[in-house]
Amino acid sequence: MKRNTVYIFIFILSLTSFSQEKPSFERIDSLEVLLRTSEKLRRDNDMYQSLEYAFKAVNYARELNNDHYLSHGYLLMGTVQYEIIDYENATKNLLKSLEHTEKTKDKILLPYILHSLANIYYDGNNDYESALKYYQRAVKLGKNSPHIQQYQIPLHNMIWTYMDLDRFDEASVYLREADSIDSTIPDSVQIDRSSLYLLRARDYAHKREIEKAEENFEKSFEYLKDETYWPKGKSYFYQYRSKMYEDIGNYPKAIADLKELNKNDRKVFENARSKSDETTKIRFKVDQYEQELAVAKREKALLLDIDKNNKTIIFISTVALLLLAGVVFFYYRGYRSKKKISEILEIKNTELQEAKSQAEQLSKIKSQFISTISHELRTPLYGVVGISSILLENDSKTEKDKKLLNSLKFSADYLLDLVNKVLKVSKIDSEEKELIKTPTDLFSLSQNILQSFEYQAQKKDNKLILEHNHSIPKLVNVDALRISEVLINLIGNAIKFTDKGKIWLRIKPLSADTKIIKIRYEVEDTGMGVPENQKEYIFEEFSQIGSVYDNKQGTGLGLSIVKNLVQVMGSQIHFESKKDVGSMFYFDLDVEIEDCLNDIVNDSQNLENTDCISAKILVAEDNKVNQLVTKNLLKNIGCECTMVENGFEAVQVLKNQTFDLVLMDINMPVLDGMQATLKIRKFDTTTPIIALTASELSEVGEECKKAGMNDLINKPLNKNHLRDAIYRNLIVNSSETNT
Repeated sequence: MKRNTVYIFIFILSLTSFSQEKPSFERIDSLEVLLRTSEKLRRDNDMYQSLEYAFKAVNYARELNNDHYLSHGYLLMGTVQYEIIDYENATKNLLKSLEHTEKTKDKILLPYILHSLANIYYDGNNDYESALKYYQRAVKLGKNSPHIQQYQIPLHNMIWTYMDLDRFDEASVYLREADSIDSTIPDSVQIDRSSLYLLRARDYAHKREIEKAEENFEKSFEYLKDETYWPKGKSYFYQYRSKMYEDIGNYPKAIADLKELNKNDRKVFENARSKSDETTKIRFKVDQYEQELAVAKREKALLLDIDKNNKTIIFISTVALLLLAGVVFFYYRGYRSKKKISEILEIKNTELQEAKSQAEQLSKIKSQFISTISHELRTPLYGVVGISSILLENDSKTEKDKKLLNSLKFSADYLLDLVNKVLKVSKIDSEEKELIKTPTDLFSLSQNILQSFEYQAQKKDNKLILEHNHSIPKLVNVDALRISEVLINLIGNAIKFTDKGKIWLRIKPLSADTKIIKIRYEVEDTGMGVPENQKEYIFEEFSQIGSVYDNKQGTGLGLSIVKNLVQVMGSQIHFESKKDVGSMFYFDLDVEIEDCLNDIVNDSQNLENTDCISAKILVAEDNKVNQLVTKNLLKNIGCECTMVENGFEAVQVLKNQTFDLVLMDINMPVLDGMQATLKIRKFDTTTPIIALTASELSEVGEECKKAGMNDLINKPLNKNHLRDAIYRNLIVNSSETNT
């Protein structure tokens, strides 16, 4: 039982000594680190190194003449020596600890020192009377402590000692107190109650209430199965239960328990013998420490004698010697201080590296998890968005059905937008900062973005207005994807916080030369505006304008994404807002002017005037719902399609038939889209292949190009985006063939 309680008490000591908000003693960080390291090494059973650090703390505390840390250091040294059964040295150091803690004001360490001394008198000398006196003092101090363990543990040990002294009547009084304390601890709190059950069992055995005694012996044994926690515990268990059976005349059971007692004692003995080498080594180290201390004392006495004998030296020589001694002293002290600080920094640097490694691993796991979940969500959303779009194009539906379908499509689009935003937030810090610039018509891009918000704007009776200065060149080199993401978030926010108002998207030229033009994007609304007390944090993640009672939809991620994307493009997002008047968000970009328009761009612009493309298309898609949606989308834009369910079937069909274009899903059974494309390119290098995926385009784009795919579009498919991709690839393929 005694070794068990030492572990518990040192644990409480760590909490109390290192975690006080307002300690009554002056904290010294270097000493705190040395003591904390010593305690950690002791828990890791590295007794030699633990003693080394504790002795360093004692030496440093002696230099500072700090009684609190001297007491703490000696307590740790005594605890280590108690652990390795060096009771003689343990007693010396614990008594030194007691001497120094008596000089302190708070006496915070006193309960632990008293308890540890009691353990040594009990285990080392079998001096139960002396042990009892120290336990009684520890119980008296612990009773007024806010930590219940400081009272409960010495109380158990005091009861145990009373019983060993055959003073069961006195033990019973305190046992009722221990039961009362235990009843206040919920069953949900995991604590070791083995000692309390053994005490109850011994009490019942003494009273000859055998059934109750056996019941408590069994409960105690449940905790004692873990031999690594309290190896000596089983010996106490078998010893006292054997005695009970012997007293009632049940000799077979008594003999059986004695046999088990002998077995367990052999294990304990073997464990103690295994520590003999380390004990010898540590005792030798202690002797060295004692010798060093003795030498230091003799040197100090000698210096005092020399000082007395040199009083007759002239004043100038004395001053010179004192100055020289001062320089040497401060140099030596500085060296010692730097050495200690270096050791502390090495320890803290190791801890920092471990924390950094764990953080990087957690970040990687988080990114993988979010990527997988978003892919799985996008696939069924493709079906919902696609089928609702197809049904909306059916003129035979009633007005009520139309409203329901609009609501369904809006909800699906909203959920898809949420998935994309969460994925963007998780990746934006780890994405490459390189911009992907392509020739882009800013006017056409802005028109398409505004058209995608028509339904949401009409639902809230808002008017969308595009103001574009036509002096801006037709084509400029920009990262159209990032600009689209910024504008979609800003316009979506404006609609969300505006009712029966107007929303402007403006593109203005600020300055220009032959190659570069500076433009400004503005998104203005007549909505509720941003309150003054919320302007500071609207760009933070998960922040929302207004109170929790406003019932606004959204995640609070939009403006955070906008801020990061605009910074990636080399600019800053600004805003002006007045409550109940409206808000305007704007940012400036330096963009390159594209010198000429090519034929493909002109043809793409002409596509805006038509909805139909006549083409024969092979679709490789394993999901039945996605097959239905894709087939109807292709039918609506005038394409004829053939469906296959995996990459293997696609390869076989292309060997026997000719198609204008292939839509290839990436994730399919039997043979996936990547492997199928590699096989197709061995016998067909001209037919355009467009990859379909629910993953992030940045994750699979490079792999698709290497496999031989011509283009890549995201699920869920949009009719206009699908039509543009088919048209673009058919025109490119046709141009290359003619060339």
